Amino acid sequence: KPAVGSILASIYNGVILDEGRDSLQDTNDRSLANMQRGGSYSVVPRVPGGEITAEQLIQLGKTAKKYGLYSKITGAQRVDLFGAAKYQLPDIWEELGSVGLESGHAYGKALRTVKSCVGSTWCRYGVQDSVSFAVRVENRYKGVRSPHKMKSAVSGCIRECAEAQGKDFGMIATENGYNLYLGGNGGTNPVHAQLFATNIDEDTVIKYLDRYIGYYILTADRLERTAPWQARLPNGKNGGGPIEHLKEVIIEDSLGICDELDRRMQHLVDTYHDEWAEVVKDPARRAKFKQFINTDENQTREQMIEFVDMRGQLRPANWPADGQPQTNWKPEEDVFSRSEKTWKSVGKVSDFAPNVGSTILYGESQLAVFNNEKRGEWYCTQNMCPHKQAFVLSQGIIGDDSGTPKVACPLHKKQFALEDGHQLDGDLSLITFPVKIVGDNVMVELPSEEEVNAILGTHGLRVKHSSSGCVDISNDPLEKEILNGVAGLTNATFART
Repeated sequence: KPAVGSILASIYNGVILDEGRDSLQDTNDRSLANMQRGGSYSVVPRVPGGEITAEQLIQLGKTAKKYGLYSKITGAQRVDLFGAAKYQLPDIWEELGSVGLESGHAYGKALRTVKSCVGSTWCRYGVQDSVSFAVRVENRYKGVRSPHKMKSAVSGCIRECAEAQGKDFGMIATENGYNLYLGGNGGTNPVHAQLFATNIDEDTVIKYLDRYIGYYILTADRLERTAPWQARLPNGKNGGGPIEHLKEVIIEDSLGICDELDRRMQHLVDTYHDEWAEVVKDPARRAKFKQFINTDENQTREQMIEFVDMRGQLRPANWPADGQPQTNWKPEEDVFSRSEKTWKSVGKVSDFAPNVGSTILYGESQLAVFNNEKRGEWYCTQNMCPHKQAFVLSQGIIGDDSGTPKVACPLHKKQFALEDGHQLDGDLSLITFPVKIVGDNVMVELPSEEEVNAILGTHGLRVKHSSSGCVDISNDPLEKEILNGVAGLTNATFART
């Protein structure tokens, strides 16, 4: 599904949440934000070229303080705000948008950032205005969906402070223009980008990048970065490896597709839209971020997982290791078999988006309702994934396994059958409840609120801070001992040398 959704976005570039396309998206794209530990989300605004105004910094601080968001500078010259509840996202985006901050697409298989050094505008070694060019490049390709994420950088001189040669495409300034490098990446298997063209002007760089990115979109496999894609391209006609093939396609038009690549890229540029702003300004899209279908009440992040202080900011409590308390939750078999049940109306059919999950609140218990319009079937389960006791299942992508309808937990992709709740790839299970449609009403057969709360109530399943698992050693004697040991080792090393 996500591959199909990405292909449609790369061709048509419509709003990915419209006309049922949200059912194709995995959790992060569907939420336009990255789900983090505990089920909260991170917000990463776009900061083209790493250039940010004082007004934008102030607003980031105000928003972070207002919503209690953990703030961190990323390695790509952006600010990441962690800990937002999904229902808070449109309000956060609206506040950030008031100072011109747009979606940074940190959640999508798309251009992430174009990193830059300060270049000739400030640095005494700079030979070109690398910041302005980085801003131009980022603003041109922002929002372009591709087989995998793309990263870029512009360095203002050969000293390469922006690390352009470790990016999918990077530019290094020379006295006469820019050297263009293609097909690099960091990560698990770092790859050095290859030199494609030398001493070319900005317009020529853009022309070549339009075609390079377009060729990548059309011919790469799903979830394939530019480096492995480029490595498996054919050699040039006279040898020289895949980089020569790219020169023939992009510069010499050996395949006769340059006009098409130019048109396709221009369409994506012309149809760009800030996905956050599209939600903020439209009540129907905004309603997709409502926490519960059947009530305006919200459960805060703190009601679902304990937040603890770390150096003056809040973060979610450590997850215990698998097998420890608060993990691999298992109810008694047929826990509600002796309970008296009644059919409860939980909303109208039109309230539940097709082919995705939605959350309802019953007492203080979160339940997930899945409208599988494709099969003409409805299901209801607990919303808590039993693996780490996170209330996230309604946000998982639904599909089937050899005909068995299933949902994949968005955190670790544990897969559960929707009909009876058994785990398809393990020994955990979900509690399920029958669903029927009466007229336009969605009815769920449920025990009393008191009984359901006793088993599935959020308060009783809230993950609490534990000393097991990861340990925060900030301002701890152990931290001082480690740092003193490192200092001693460093001093000894200097003494030897």
